[in-house]
Amino acid sequence: MSLELKTNPIEENRIIYLGGDFNEEKAKEVVKKLLTFEAKDPTKDILMYIDSYGGYVHSFLAIHDIMKMMRCDVATVGLGKSMSCGQLLLMSGTKGKRFITPNTRVLVHEVSSFTHGKLANMEIDIKESKELQKIIEKLIVRYTNITVKKLKGVMDIDSYFSANQTVELGIADYVITSPSVLYKKIKI
Repeated sequence: MSLELKTNPIEENRIIYLGGDFNEEKAKEVVKKLLTFEAKDPTKDILMYIDSYGGYVHSFLAIHDIMKMMRCDVATVGLGKSMSCGQLLLMSGTKGKRFITPNTRVLVHEVSSFTHGKLANMEIDIKESKELQKIIEKLIVRYTNITVKKLKGVMDIDSYFSANQTVELGIADYVITSPSVLYKKIKI
C-alpha cells in the first residue's frame, strides 16, 4: 500500500527551497512561487531556505526585486551554504526574519565577469559588471552592518564567514539554535 499525498506540504506551508546555482530558470521558478504564495494570502510570511553556491547576479536581482515588492514578509534561512548570490538573497529577507543555521558558511565577494570574445565586447561586459558591482554594494550597505569603508576589504577577495560572524555583520539576524528561534519570529 502506497501513501499518496493529495497536497504538497512544502507549498502548503509557503516554503521555498533554493538549492544549487542561481540561473534564469531557477529565478523564474522562485518568482512564480513568491507571487503565487502572496496571491493566496498576503498576510502570511513566506519561508525561503537558501543552500547555494550562488550564480548569476541578474537572476538574484529578479528574485530580490519581487521580494521587495511583496505585501507579505519573506523570511530567509541560510542552510549549509549561502555563498555569493546566495548571501545576497539571505540578507535580502525581511529585517528581523533573516536566519542562519549554526554550521552554514557564507561567502561574500565582488561580482565576477565572464568576458570573452572581441575586445570591444569585453569592454562593454566589464562596464556592465562594474555597474552590477555598484548595485550589489549599495544593497549590502543598505541591508547589513557592513560600512562602505569595510566593504571594499570584504569584497576584494573571497571572504568566508561563520553563522555567528554573519549575524555580527548583519547579513542574518539570528542563528537558529532550536526551531522556536525561527517559528517565534515568523507568521505562517
